[in-house]
Amino acid sequence: MRFISLFLISVSGVASSALAADIPSSEVPIANYGVVEDLRLNRADWSGFNAVVFAGGGFLNGDDSLGGDSFFRSGLVGGSVGYDHQFNQFVFGASVEGAFTNFRGNTSTGNTGQKSNWLGAATVRAGYDAGRFMPYVSAGVGFGNYKVTRKSDGASDENTHVGFVAGAGVEGRITDNVFARLDYKHYEFGSKTYSIPGWSSFSVDGKADIFSVGVGYRF
Repeated sequence: MRFISLFLISVSGVASSALAADIPSSEVPIANYGVVEDLRLNRADWSGFNAVVFAGGGFLNGDDSLGGDSFFRSGLVGGSVGYDHQFNQFVFGASVEGAFTNFRGNTSTGNTGQKSNWLGAATVRAGYDAGRFMPYVSAGVGFGNYKVTRKSDGASDENTHVGFVAGAGVEGRITDNVFARLDYKHYEFGSKTYSIPGWSSFSVDGKADIFSVGVGYRF
């Protein structure tokens, strides 16, 4: 019985070999899985002008010399324009952006209402080309509107604060020109003096943390 089994296996092997020999090599089906290089992230070109619209939210902390402090939350919508230039796998760029905000509330002392209607930044950044993605870090100058109002009679003063801003994010290509962006920025605003009739002048400073997602186009 064992001899018969071995004989059948041998015959099957010979028949298979003969059948394969009868099929032209050009007609033998070969699975095409590509080459290893095709599976890697190919370097992309991130150079050029770009424009982004974004939405998000954040937190704003304010402190004044009268002993009051505040913590506000707000959503935001905005846009940015910029330019990037790529050197090998490194990308360097600059951009300006602005956003409408709705930070508002009362200080801890309860005698003033404070709000911020917009934020802006002018930054430079450095990124790394990881194929369809580009992580980056940014830094520059931040701007923010701030208004203080006395609750008893509505008297107010308003300033634009200037300070340092730093952040990080990542961009991902959707098509060759369209991309998505996830971004974080931290603002450290310098102090400004406020003058409301009937009160001694006082100073206010603050900081903000902003998170946003956006869609952009690279020209």
